[in-house]
Amino acid sequence: MEGAQSHLDSILRPDRSSTGYEIWNRFLETGSAGRRPGQGRRRATTPNEDHYLVLTARRHRIMNATLLQQHLRSATSTTVSTQTVRNRLHGVGLYARRPMVYVRLISRHRRDRRDGSRNNPTFVHESVRFGGGGVFLYGGISIDGHTDLYIIRDRHLTARRYRDDILRPIVVPYAAAIGNDFILMDDNCRPHRANLVEDFLFEEGIVRMELPACSPGMNPIEHVWDALGRRVAGRQPPPQTPRTEKSSSGRVGQNTPTRN
Repeated sequence: MEGAQSHLDSILRPDRSSTGYEIWNRFLETGSAGRRPGQGRRRATTPNEDHYLVLTARRHRIMNATLLQQHLRSATSTTVSTQTVRNRLHGVGLYARRPMVYVRLISRHRRDRRDGSRNNPTFVHESVRFGGGGVFLYGGISIDGHTDLYIIRDRHLTARRYRDDILRPIVVPYAAAIGNDFILMDDNCRPHRANLVEDFLFEEGIVRMELPACSPGMNPIEHVWDALGRRVAGRQPPPQTPRTEKSSSGRVGQNTPTRN
């Protein structure tokens, strides 16, 4: 019996250094294993300070935890962490994030808003792309001279138009004036390389360079276009319409030298 009693005591009375011993003594003293009131770490703030934090947060809804911490320190000389401030606010249901409330838009609403924004005069900024209207020109140069500038109307050049309006009236007489040493170098664009253009040049006996140079240093026509553009832009008063720009380009083209 004594052995059984000592064994029972060892079970009912655990080691003094264990947590179970403290809980057992608390149960014997209070009749409950729960924590006694007032035990644990003391709160860093008083109820009045908690009320001050909540009141300040509700009055100034854009304040963060750091600003509320500074306000509490300046008002009560109590320094707490920002996490403590958040804990006090969370305790009364104040959180930094809140659900967004918005009007649900259907496809018709989106379409009407898009059309309204597009047609609103406030959102329309009038502008002219690429500097406004321009002139589409054709011109040829050689060592000792140049052809007349041909204005391509409607800015649309086809192979047939290139043959009938440029090659036959401009290039063929110019090639005949130069002689057998004439070699045509074009820009290698699609109208220049069409089959009907090749047949026409073969019939007229005009030799064309098969691989024109792409480098501006080897293709001097690029420098001529650059000089022509600068001279037209430098005229006073500058041309304001495509018609005046055409006349200015024609006059400048006649006076543009082919040699530097």
